[in-house]
Amino acid sequence: MTKNSYNKCMKWTEDKLGIHTVRRLVQWITGITAAVYILFAIWLLWQKDMRLLRFLIVPAVGFVAVTLLRKLVGASRPYEVYDFIPLLNKDTKRNSFPSRHVFSNMIIASAVLYINGPAGIFMAACGMILAVLRVITGVHFPKDVIAGALLAVLFGWIGFR
Repeated sequence: MTKNSYNKCMKWTEDKLGIHTVRRLVQWITGITAAVYILFAIWLLWQKDMRLLRFLIVPAVGFVAVTLLRKLVGASRPYEVYDFIPLLNKDTKRNSFPSRHVFSNMIIASAVLYINGPAGIFMAACGMILAVLRVITGVHFPKDVIAGALLAVLFGWIGFR
């Protein structure tokens, strides 16, 4: 995306959705993702379900791997490249590729899908909304969120099959 594309997206987001609404939506999706993951982990523990170990390890290993990849790549964020203020409160430099927010949501969606299909699909839908929001608010390039989602799907496929 170009600087002009981001400006148009951010203006549309401000005008149609409102900054506070978008910020709350990002917070809600992040919070729901964490809560669902914790509740499923507690349920698996309560049930003494042997899938608990895989449910915990696959996302943890993936998170560490993506964090290391981000450090290695060191990709700049759109607001760094194009010199604008993003709609989300973000001032970190680099580490844009891949999106760790999207990866985290989608690997949790994969973990939940491993346990419960409908809940996993709901979480994946939340992840797609989050990916769009991270781009239209200027904190990620589309390639960042696509890579985060694809890496999560790959880790999920390998880890839960």
